Amino acid sequence: MASPSDSTQVIPVINNKGGVGKTTTAINLAAGLSRAGARVLLVDLDSQGSASLALGVPRSKQHPSSADVLFGEAPTEAAIRQLDGPGFDLMPGSIELADTDVRLAQVQRRERRLSAVLRPLRDEYDVMLMDCPPSTSLLAVNAVIAADAFLIPLLPSYLGLEGIVSLGEVISKARDSLGYVAPVLGILLTLVDYDKEGTEQIIAQVRDHYGDKVFDTEIGPDVNLEDAPGYEQTIFEFDETSRGARQYARLTEEVIERLRERERRKNESSSSTAGDVAQSAERDTNGTAPRPNGAPDAPDVAAAAGPSASR
Repeated sequence: MASPSDSTQVIPVINNKGGVGKTTTAINLAAGLSRAGARVLLVDLDSQGSASLALGVPRSKQHPSSADVLFGEAPTEAAIRQLDGPGFDLMPGSIELADTDVRLAQVQRRERRLSAVLRPLRDEYDVMLMDCPPSTSLLAVNAVIAADAFLIPLLPSYLGLEGIVSLGEVISKARDSLGYVAPVLGILLTLVDYDKEGTEQIIAQVRDHYGDKVFDTEIGPDVNLEDAPGYEQTIFEFDETSRGARQYARLTEEVIERLRERERRKNESSSSTAGDVAQSAERDTNGTAPRPNGAPDAPDVAAAAGPSASR
């Protein structure tokens, strides 16, 4: 497999809640896609630079970074590191990303700044993954707007559901402002521990509500996933026989399958109107997120990322 799609796919790994496995997923999905033959760039958009640190780029060597590129202080190509071990490229993050809202406040088309800096790279890569910060900042809005599709890690807990609700609000805001938003590639259940009370019930609710938007693969606890970053390795380098490696290998297969299916639909629908294509690709049956224990409904990611005008 050389490429999962005929065109470059920009895919943010995004959730407004921290601690849901965004960085772990971004790193190991990048590695999985690279192992499958795709040309992959991982863009670290988190001011903590966790993905960069986990891949062996210390804070002292994180410049030029994605922040320098976003702020126009370095050319895009200068910020890219070639990682021989994992087999994909990295644009590291840095602490300066925390200043994005202030630094871009007076920049014209500031919501599309990330799209502009990544555009020249579309001929160089098959997939560009983004490790996004856990916030509703301008950086998150940039990631949503730059996306061709996005992947949402979801912790099966009440607070995990709150994160997906607030993300839905960001997506709705982006669509209302700009008239379009990328579709959801999939929702990934992470840190799944069926020994915890309520986990099975919440997962059943999520799968019932979001249907086939939820990946079949679930990522469970694995000490190897926790240990691998300490050795500056992906899970496949650290222990490719581990539970975590097997799970991320299955996720990689699902992502490739979904990207190919999206490409097939796009080709089949080439004679349709843009609105018809978006609606057929991202139709959802409900407009509210599942709320355990009688909690009130709130805006929902699938509804927010549903029918919309195409770019």
